[in-house]
Amino acid sequence: MKTNSLTLFTRILHFLPVIGIGWLAAASPAFAQKDAKAKDLLDKSSAMLNQSAGISVAFTMNINDDVQKIKQSFEGRMLVKAAKFFLETPDQTVWFDGKTQWVYAPSVEEVTVLTPQPQDIRILNPIAVFELYKTNCDYKYNGEKIDGQKRSVQDISLFLRDKKEDVKQVDIQLSAGDGMPVFFRIVYKNKSEYKIYVTTYQTNVTLSDSQFVFDKKKYPQAEVNDLR
Repeated sequence: MKTNSLTLFTRILHFLPVIGIGWLAAASPAFAQKDAKAKDLLDKSSAMLNQSAGISVAFTMNINDDVQKIKQSFEGRMLVKAAKFFLETPDQTVWFDGKTQWVYAPSVEEVTVLTPQPQDIRILNPIAVFELYKTNCDYKYNGEKIDGQKRSVQDISLFLRDKKEDVKQVDIQLSAGDGMPVFFRIVYKNKSEYKIYVTTYQTNVTLSDSQFVFDKKKYPQAEVNDLR
C-alpha cells in the first residue's frame, strides 16, 4: 500500500506548534528549565520569520515509524506568507489562504475544501511554532554545530510539561547566520522518529495571494469535495 506522505507531513505540522502550547508528552528534564540562550535564539528566529515578506522552503522528510511499519523519505516544498501557506509533497498539494484550505490528491483527482477551526489555524502555519514556544515550554541550548550541509547551526531541544501526549522531545536547529529553522527532529514515546531537513530557503520573497488559493482551471479533471 502506498504511504500518504501528506498525511504524515500533516501529522508533523500538528506537533510543531505543540512546542509552545504544552502538548508534548514527557516531563521536562530538570536540566532544561528555561535556558536564556535558547530563548534569545528562538526570539530572534521568531522576529526574523514574522518580518519576512514571504518565505520559500525546500525540505526533505525522513520517517522512521516502527509502530506503523513505515520507513520513508520524500522531498517537498513550502511557501509561507503571514497566515497563508502552500505545501507540495509527492502525493498531495495544500493551499491555505488564511481562511480556506484546499487539499489536492492527484492519485484520485480530488480536491477537498474545508474551513479549519480557529484552534487548527496555528497548527497549519508552521511559523506559529516560533510564537508558541513561549508558553509552558522548557528548552535547552545544546551549542553550535555543523550540519550535514556544512552550515553552522544553533541546536536547541524543547520539552513541554504536559505528560498526556505521545511526543517525547523536539530538537530544532537554527541557522547561525540568520536564525532560519533548518532542521526539526520529533521523537515519540514509542521511539518513532520524524526528521525534517530544510535543504534550501529564501526569505523576503515576493508572493502573490493567488499562490495560496486552489485554481480549478489548472485542475479541470479534479472532483471537488466541499466540506465547508
